[in-house]
Amino acid sequence: MITLGQLGTFDVENYGDLLYPIIFRQVLKRYNKAQVRVRAYSFLDGSAPQAAGFETTAMRSLFDPAMPPPNRMVIGGGDILRTDRNMVAEHYRRAHNNHYGRLLRSIGIINFLPYLLFKHLPLQAGHKFYSKRFKTRWMNHQGAGPFLIDPDDLPGNPLVCYLSCGVPHEFTAAERDTVSRTFNKADFIYLRDEQSREKLRRAGVTREMRVAPDLIVTLGDYFDHAAEAEKGRAILSQRGVDGARPVLCFQSNPYSKFPDDEIIKELKHYRQRTGSEVVLLPLGYCHGDHIFLKRLAKKSGGDFKYIGVHSIYDIISVIAACSIFVGTSLHGNITAFSFGIPHLYAPLLVDKAEGFLRVVNLPPELKMHSWSETNDKIEMALRLGGAFFSERAREAKLKVYRVVDEMFENFLK
Repeated sequence: MITLGQLGTFDVENYGDLLYPIIFRQVLKRYNKAQVRVRAYSFLDGSAPQAAGFETTAMRSLFDPAMPPPNRMVIGGGDILRTDRNMVAEHYRRAHNNHYGRLLRSIGIINFLPYLLFKHLPLQAGHKFYSKRFKTRWMNHQGAGPFLIDPDDLPGNPLVCYLSCGVPHEFTAAERDTVSRTFNKADFIYLRDEQSREKLRRAGVTREMRVAPDLIVTLGDYFDHAAEAEKGRAILSQRGVDGARPVLCFQSNPYSKFPDDEIIKELKHYRQRTGSEVVLLPLGYCHGDHIFLKRLAKKSGGDFKYIGVHSIYDIISVIAACSIFVGTSLHGNITAFSFGIPHLYAPLLVDKAEGFLRVVNLPPELKMHSWSETNDKIEMALRLGGAFFSERAREAKLKVYRVVDEMFENFLK
């Protein structure tokens, strides 16, 4: 029996992050890897959020010689090949800030009350207080970054693989030696876009790195589109959505440069001219999607329906029931893509959307540059049609399985 640890941000309310353990387990079944027992690791231990159906073990236990180590380590997926520990800690602060139980769990009882006092002080004193305590409590381990693991630092020296990972930022000159040593020791590296490989190359990584689409493009092989769409229509109907009409599924995080009025204007115009329903679906609760989308729903005067489902599995169903998906979420778009549903990336200033479009051979025009393009770009995506997206998804899945074939051949002997 092989014990495999899968490490990632599986302890926060973020749709895409929570999909990785779910889909990876399905891939193992597809390959008949019944002899592999998977244990999910994240900073925090306990039940994964959003009814994901698995438990997480605290990452710090990986470095404890008294704890039984896994035989193999899979790191990823997601945008986690990074060195900015403070930014990662800040991500957890934002995710837990208004939930006292989660705050208590993340920084401990001794730090809980002081943080409640510091969080309201100017100059981000509360942010720094939280980040320092979170890093000490959960991130106090060796390595160039929170998820950059040197096998020599782990008891038992297990094989280490990076699975469907992205590199969000360039590495500094001071970081490059440690980063390159870490990755050159890895047993297998599967990156989800070309720009991630180029960033690692510029950091001095010389070993072979495979590039294939994000693992989540295979979701449609494990969740039947027709069955999920039927379930999704039932969920939407319960919330007052007319299932006889086409449905536009919209998602966004509350990015400071996103103007409420312009987004509402574009979505209302689309609704009025097409007779479609517009539903607002939060995917990144940890990013505040739900707060932003509730505000849009209220400002729409009832024209848009807020669909605040919390379960990962209900989210899959709602996306499956829609005619088109528009959003900032990479994995919201990928879910739609996997089902052959036309989709459109919102104008968020990150390069992972463009990287995904390139690696799956989709037109770069599916990424908007401003909200004023919404209606024109939606029409372009719909003209391409479901068959176009389904064929590209089929090709993308084959690319993923080719890399997974190679990974398993070398990694799960």
